[in-house]
Amino acid sequence: MKAALFVLALFLISVLPASAANTSQVGGTSQARIAELFSDIESFDVTLYSVQPEENLTLEVSLVRPGRGAGEVIAKQKFSTGSFPANTRITKVGFWDVRNAERGAYTIKARLLENGQALSESEYGFVYGSNSAARLQVDDLVPNSEGITVVLSPNQASLFDIEYMLVDGQDVIYRATTEKASLTSVPEAFSASWGSLLENNKEYAGRVKVQVYSPNRGFIASTERFTARDDADITDIYQDETGASATVLGRSQVPFEGSLVFSVYELQAISEDGSPVFVESVRERVPVLLNDDDETVEVAWNERLTEGVYRLEIELFGNDGDVIERRETIIESDLSPSNASEVNPGTGNETSDEDGGDGIPGFSVAFGVAGLIMVFALFKKQH
Repeated sequence: MKAALFVLALFLISVLPASAANTSQVGGTSQARIAELFSDIESFDVTLYSVQPEENLTLEVSLVRPGRGAGEVIAKQKFSTGSFPANTRITKVGFWDVRNAERGAYTIKARLLENGQALSESEYGFVYGSNSAARLQVDDLVPNSEGITVVLSPNQASLFDIEYMLVDGQDVIYRATTEKASLTSVPEAFSASWGSLLENNKEYAGRVKVQVYSPNRGFIASTERFTARDDADITDIYQDETGASATVLGRSQVPFEGSLVFSVYELQAISEDGSPVFVESVRERVPVLLNDDDETVEVAWNERLTEGVYRLEIELFGNDGDVIERRETIIESDLSPSNASEVNPGTGNETSDEDGGDGIPGFSVAFGVAGLIMVFALFKKQH
């Protein structure tokens, strides 16, 4: 009976795929270690941890196809971890380029080295091309300058966690987690916004790692690259004969440092080439915006627009001087030229008694007040 149980145990071990990393510490004095390890046939991630600051350790990662002896190493990467602070988990991401991969079991082996000496070692096993259907699958993944969205569909009702990663080179520079999400029968989109500033025109990668809890703890990962761009929208505009305004909403974690140009053309006056007559143009800088920030920019015309119909063109320029958005609308003014001169203080078109050549500023007012006092005194005397 005992022999039969022993044989059954060996059989179960042989058919169950490895799903968790086995980590060992080499040398009892080392403070740095490999805390987590994951891989599939396309990519891997390694999480490191140390109770003290570390400088320029080396991470060596190998993808092995099991076989006779130690197995066949089909891909290998080696790179510096750089510096990282104490008591902080940092994650490195790498990508495999395995062509014509064969179905079957694989193992990723990772070693954390210092001056060529191993500080920590870890292994993780997975099966590629298994016929057993996963409980979840990634239908689509879209990272961009705002954040990341993943569409998941269930093969069975599932409870899971989603980890979103923003990857710069091999470094995870931002991460967020959705915990205990669930799907029963229909696909659903899950999203997260980046909480880190991005650099304009730089390539990053967005990565999701889904952990399913049952029947066994398992992972699904997917990664897509994108180029970060500054972006913004004009969400609201206002215009009249005195000026205009536009509200700009940030749509990127690349700091938006663009500008708005307001241009006015008189539609009822036609130039020699048949186009509307240009009246004036005003450029204003937009305050620096990030994703979901908004600011309203206002401008005033040099002179109020007199009676007529005008075309207002508003252009939003990005960090590189490119036009991100253009809006056009109409300004209809019923202000006569005479009224325009009266309501435009400070333009030099005003007329008043104070502007007389021989007049003294304030004299007419003082004279009027003195006259009223005299009339009041005479009226009081008569009574």
